[in-house]
Formats: sequence, C-alpha cells, structure tokens
Amino acid sequence: MDKLTILNNALRATGNNSVNVLNDPSDEYQVANPAFERAIRFLTSRHTWPFATTNELLVRVPDGDNKSRRFSQNGFRLPPNTLHVKEVFWNTTFLTDYEIMGTVLSCRYDSEIYATVVKAPPADNWHPMAEEILTLYVEAGCLRGLNEDFSEATRREQRAELLLEETRPHLDQQNPARNIYKSKIADARRRRRV
Repeated sequence: MDKLTILNNALRATGNNSVNVLNDPSDEYQVANPAFERAIRFLTSRHTWPFATTNELLVRVPDGDNKSRRFSQNGFRLPPNTLHVKEVFWNTTFLTDYEIMGTVLSCRYDSEIYATVVKAPPADNWHPMAEEILTLYVEAGCLRGLNEDFSEATRREQRAELLLEETRPHLDQQNPARNIYKSKIADARRRRRV
C-alpha cells in the first residue's frame, strides 16, 4: 500500500486535484491526509485482519507495574501498538483465565506467555481489497471536506461498508474456522487425553 497513491486515487475519484508529495501544503492534502489516518486506524481496529495479526512472546514487567489484584505476581507487557488481543497462550495451551489492565496482561503463569495480537500492519502487507475499502473511506472524507457533498460521502461510506462485509469472510477463510468461546471443560478433556 502506498499512501500517496491512495490519497491521489481518492482525490481524483472525487474530482479534486492530486498531490505530488506527502506533507503537501495544499487544501487537498490537508483534508485527505486526516481522512486517511482516521480510516486506517478504524479499519485495522475494526477487524482481525490476517495481515495485521501476529504471535509474540510477552516480556515480564516489574511487579510494581502490574495493577492486577487477581494475578499480582505475573504481569507481561503487551507489544507496542497492540490494537486487540485475540488469544493468549502459555507455551501451546490456550489461556482463558487472564486479565488485561492498560498495556499489561496478568495471568497465573510466570513465563512463556504468548499472545496473538492485532497491530497496525506495515504498509506493504495490506491486502488489495482492504486498500480499496480504505480508499473509499478517504473518498468520503474528501467529499465532506473539499466538495461539501455530504450525501455522496455517506453513499461512499455505505459502499465501503458493503465491500467490508464481502472482504472480511474472503480473507478470514484463509484460516480454519474457530469457535470464539473456549470451553474450560473441553480444554481439560483435551489435556487429559494427551
């Protein structure tokens, strides 16, 4: 994903002049850039995109930084720029009993805690369908800020929403289906069989 390309695509699609460089002092850039920043934060936090998801080993924090009353001895710092914690593991075992307060995850285990987290993805990892949704949201921002065409901006956002509904299952089917609820009984049975 190239920010300048997305900005220019959105500006041209709304009948506005394109910009030559980032941080251009023009009105077009001053409207399109905040629309881009807002849309990118919204899109990455709204869905667990496969290209924005990563597994990371968490680092312990000093006990003074851990504000948990349930697990006051074992606190771990979440990775920088974490938007959402999807799953937590101790070695390879799913954890269902943990607590997150601010940027610290607390649990009963003292080491080898991993988390599947959603972070703002690098620009080169964006899927083309997600880029198109992002462009539609930037177009809506340009229509509001430059063209003052609020009804057309609303229609672009509706198109973005429809495309988002189509895109999410398309990208999510790359991974096997998974039940969000993690049963403690089923987990105990799995461990007993091993």
